[in-house]
Amino acid sequence: MTASAINVERLWSMDDGTLCLLVDRIDAPRYEVCVMRGDDVLRENRLYARGSAQMLAETWRVTLASMRAERAEHVTAGTARPAGV
Repeated sequence: MTASAINVERLWSMDDGTLCLLVDRIDAPRYEVCVMRGDDVLRENRLYARGSAQMLAETWRVTLASMRAERAEHVTAGTARPAGV
């Protein structure tokens, strides 16, 4: 994330430390959505509309939650997949 943020809002977080930030910037495109875990940026995008940024953040949350659930299901069944798959 670059400088020039005027507001930072946490949209959601997960129990593994993953969190999603909505950064309101002075320059266009004004809204940056950033998913982070620790110091690692997992996903990032800048959009012109706040509503679009919030919808993208929710899509990413649902996707990450379903990936985690699928991975947990495979581990429970003894067919673990490599991380990130």
